[in-house]
Amino acid sequence: MAVSKKLTIVFIIFYLIVVIYLLLFLFVQDIQDAIIKSRVELTQITEGVNYVWAILISLIICFLGSASIGFPIPFPFVLFSLSNSIFLRYNDMGLTLEQLLITSSFWLEIIGLVLAGGLGSALGEFTGYVVGYGTKKVAEERQASFLNNINGFGKLILDNEKRTPLYIFLFALTPLPDDILFLPLGLIKYPFWKCIIPGWLGKNFTTLFYCCWPIFIAIGFTSQGMESSGESSIITEAILLIVTITVMFFIMSFNWTKYLEKRSKRKMERTDT
Repeated sequence: MAVSKKLTIVFIIFYLIVVIYLLLFLFVQDIQDAIIKSRVELTQITEGVNYVWAILISLIICFLGSASIGFPIPFPFVLFSLSNSIFLRYNDMGLTLEQLLITSSFWLEIIGLVLAGGLGSALGEFTGYVVGYGTKKVAEERQASFLNNINGFGKLILDNEKRTPLYIFLFALTPLPDDILFLPLGLIKYPFWKCIIPGWLGKNFTTLFYCCWPIFIAIGFTSQGMESSGESSIITEAILLIVTITVMFFIMSFNWTKYLEKRSKRKMERTDT
């Protein structure tokens, strides 16, 4: 399934915005000063009562980013910005990187974002399950070939029902589009609670990775004997945003259904021989 021209244009606009932002930061001193000042103020978005709002933002943005709404939302970068706010706040307390990594309150705040983001991502991905659940009757009445084919894929997954939670966990953990799995599970009315628990666990690992980006960056600078300055951090963040957009474009443009079909055929051919 190729990405539509409209969606391609959206991604190009995202790229241009990030590149222009980076060029303005590098070559226009007033803009650079304003961005660095706003970066200092960033520490306040997760401070005190604001942390509750950060949790809600994490939940909602991850839900929207994972739901099949046909529009790319770079939610990993939002998670990075929220966790970076926590990192900067603790860093401003005078803690070294080593001290920060063993501070329990720091990790509790990070884990809060992770769990909220993981739940939002899991609920967003399960829009496919809801769609499949609602189209079960359509597939039966109209004998729609596509829906019946998806229904068959769901039954194939349930050939070994004990492994189904593992499949859900792995789909949630990897960049594979979860609708490939959850749509047929909805069609065959696989119990929702058996889907949401392994799905949430898988998404928690994914959101943990995004929330740990600020730590990875700090460790990278430290390993090179460098200190992360405001300028270098902002440039790194812009590069990470470009990488995020690139990965999202690849995931949405790659024909995962065709890939899985070919892989299944190869396995069947090996079994026959």
